[in-house]
Amino acid sequence: MANPALAHALAHALTAAAHGFRVIPLTRAKLPAVRSPHHHDPAPLPCHGECGRLGHGVHDASADPEAIRALFAAAPWATGYGIACGCAPHHLIGVDLDLTSGRAGDPQGAGGASGTDGRVGKPGTSDLGKPRANGARMPGTSDPGRPGTRRTTCRKDRTDGLAALARLAREHAFAIPRTVTVLTPSGGRHLWLCGPPGLTVPNSAGRLASGIDIRGLGGYLVGPGSYGSRGSYRLAPGSPAWTPAPAPPALLRLLTPPPPPRAYRFGPPSPEPGPAALAGLVRFVRASRQGQRNDRLFWAACRAYETGAGPELAPALIEAALDTGLPPREARATVASAARSAARHLQPPETWA
Repeated sequence: MANPALAHALAHALTAAAHGFRVIPLTRAKLPAVRSPHHHDPAPLPCHGECGRLGHGVHDASADPEAIRALFAAAPWATGYGIACGCAPHHLIGVDLDLTSGRAGDPQGAGGASGTDGRVGKPGTSDLGKPRANGARMPGTSDPGRPGTRRTTCRKDRTDGLAALARLAREHAFAIPRTVTVLTPSGGRHLWLCGPPGLTVPNSAGRLASGIDIRGLGGYLVGPGSYGSRGSYRLAPGSPAWTPAPAPPALLRLLTPPPPPRAYRFGPPSPEPGPAALAGLVRFVRASRQGQRNDRLFWAACRAYETGAGPELAPALIEAALDTGLPPREARATVASAARSAARHLQPPETWA
């Protein structure tokens, strides 16, 4: 193979598949490497591979060796591989722990400060492009003493995802299990955990705490042995190789929080929401920015189902989410999760006073 990193990534991807993980090839930017077959379509329709062609991102993920070889053959520029989350048999949940340093007087100028640590789109999820929590530069991205740079007086807070996870563990009384841990080129780490069958964990960025991103159904993790534009991904010393530990129940509850209980008041039932209120939910979703699309869609869908307008409004909410760039499968899964959550937690009174 002309690309030496291709053979290396393919070998690691086949090893992951042999342990039951579904994989796709990735570029140096950690994005799906196979180009969409619909990129020239004048008005591409949502497709998860029903067309029979490759190039549907995480929906192409497979544990079949022949299918994996075909994917890599279609992307000879691949330098890594992604592992799909939320799929049987592991129902993988990825905990992406970022690490950034914040200092007063970070230099800017030649080489410039990057608010996304140099990434083109956030890897690990089909909701691409998540910005870093605070825009802080990673260590080593600039030289304070280099001529041609200028200092600023702003101070950027340090982000430490591992410390944030440790605080959550103390506050919610769970232990962080020994599990597969992958070190990233930027100094962060990915923890692999198993989720229970039937539980849909949504992707999120910074919702649990600054520096903690979650990869669930529709997302992926960069696999160990991959090369990115900033370096390689590798197993942490002493880490198990392919056996993720079960996610602690208390952490699972944090990953799938129920909506707040609805407050009922005595009196006649409120009238059904009018068209303006429903249109407002759609506008709320359509105005979502990267990193908040899943959460805003979930919130709007919960409100719609709580008022009884969920089935009617769901298609419009999904369409609005697609307009923001959220993948169709993830949008539908989020709305379905909201419907289940609303049904579980909405308990209207038997009678009205």
